[in-house]
Amino acid sequence: MIQKQWDLNKVTDRIQLQAIRQRRPLSCTMELTYRCNFHCRMCYVRMTDAQAAPYGRLRTVDEWLDMARQMRDAGVLYLTLTGGECTQYPGFEELYGQLSQLGFRISIMSNAGAYTDSVRDVFRRYPPVSVGITLYGGSKETYAAVTGDPEGLDRAVENIRFFRSIRVPVGLNFTMIRQNVLDYPLVGRLCRDLGCSWTLITDINGHRHDVSMSDALQCRLSPAQRACVACHPPEEAALAMENAKELEKALAGFQMPQAPAEAPPPEPDACIGASSGCAIYWNGEMNTCISLNGRGNAHPFETGFEAAWAQLKAQQDETFRRPAACQACGMQEDCLHNCAGRRFEGTGSPHGPDPYTCQYTYLLRLYKARRNGADIPPSPTCV
Repeated sequence: MIQKQWDLNKVTDRIQLQAIRQRRPLSCTMELTYRCNFHCRMCYVRMTDAQAAPYGRLRTVDEWLDMARQMRDAGVLYLTLTGGECTQYPGFEELYGQLSQLGFRISIMSNAGAYTDSVRDVFRRYPPVSVGITLYGGSKETYAAVTGDPEGLDRAVENIRFFRSIRVPVGLNFTMIRQNVLDYPLVGRLCRDLGCSWTLITDINGHRHDVSMSDALQCRLSPAQRACVACHPPEEAALAMENAKELEKALAGFQMPQAPAEAPPPEPDACIGASSGCAIYWNGEMNTCISLNGRGNAHPFETGFEAAWAQLKAQQDETFRRPAACQACGMQEDCLHNCAGRRFEGTGSPHGPDPYTCQYTYLLRLYKARRNGADIPPSPTCV
């Protein structure tokens, strides 16, 4: 089930395996807020206060701390703080400092575009174990077009260097859409100059509450563009986009994978987090991961964390099963983005293949063959 090479000489791997076998919580993503300093056109979570009101309210610092103590008692060790932009959460400095003192190993997901002195001070006092920072381009002009903030890139670079100065490991993610794809070479050079590992993100989904709240589905790359970009180095971004025009024609021969007449017994999805992870959203609802928001959410602030965890585990086998069409599909080796969460985001159900992912995988397989097995940038690791 778990597609990972485990090293039993590593304490972290032994802890993870024990949590999986016992189906106990080890990691949690805390989505503190929907607020953000950027206005990214493809964002799946950012809202105004008025837009967010029908879906609940932000939780207070004291509420989060009480929940954190419950999670610690249940065995959670790893916390990832995200948003929106997590540092825009009111009381972030107090909450982060208190969580650090509770003994969690905390990672930060951020755009690093709006840190105050007090935010940097608390990071300096309690350094996170790692930081993942998203980049949206390699120039002020592109940042203005994508995020609405032409100064965002300079501030992000400044804060990346800040984390490096206090010896915090930094990983960079370049979220690519049609409006910034030609900045790929600039982003590549920037990441190398900063000395940070980085990942290309092209798997963009619509806004989780209302697709009209963002332009994600209009500005994401087409399946052909994604496939071509994945098979070219950054400096060939323009060539990749040009080649995508021809590759697009190959969809004329594409057919969605079909379930066989006699479906085999369902296979579980290869998802580490399904057995040992969870995510709590800004409004206090909880699911196994960020991508499954809305599919049988639990309510830990009302029921308590252990009861919410038990609810998610009771529905795990039904949620995390591979569709029969996917089990019978011949493209599984190249299907890097097929999981229950991705299918749910793309179709509203985890039990059928997502056409966007299927088309991308079909064209990626074809274009890789034409390119003699070109290297594909890794996708983010889901834990």
